Amino acid sequence: MKERLLLLANVTLFAFATLLLASIQTSLWFQIFGSFRGPALWIPVLIYIALFRSTLEAIFFSYLIGFALSTMTAMPEGILITICLGLTLATQLFKRRIFWSSSSYYMMVCGLAALIFHLLHWGVSYVLGDHPITSPQVMDWLIEALLTPLAAPPLFPVFRWFDRITDREPSTEYSSQVS
Repeated sequence: MKERLLLLANVTLFAFATLLLASIQTSLWFQIFGSFRGPALWIPVLIYIALFRSTLEAIFFSYLIGFALSTMTAMPEGILITICLGLTLATQLFKRRIFWSSSSYYMMVCGLAALIFHLLHWGVSYVLGDHPITSPQVMDWLIEALLTPLAAPPLFPVFRWFDRITDREPSTEYSSQVS
């Protein structure tokens, strides 16, 4: 019973962190910086889960994040959940090929994920959407992909702390390796 409560506490902490970071991204950022494109602050949560959890847990959490973020965007819910799932699976595949457990690796994957998010959104909107993206904002995508890794280093120890207080060990299926 205690294990289930700790797992529920861990999922709740990460879900709350997702909602808090997405709220900062969607409202507070524009109050301070105006229309300047900001980092995707919620992506480090998804990437942390994709890197340090099993594939099944990461898939479950990607659905949870997609559902939680659906209220903060004009993007259709199905497209958002598909993109979150695509990011999770892409991170899992990348992790199988190249992985090391450090903040710099986490930053790199967060930056790639911010760029892949927009590429997936562009592609998925053509397949599933009623109104596909016809004029991509490539410079905004690049700015966001460059700013998102800057948000990752302060979040990495916080997420490790979440795991430590809920007795959650990172997935041991991978160690620091390059194959």
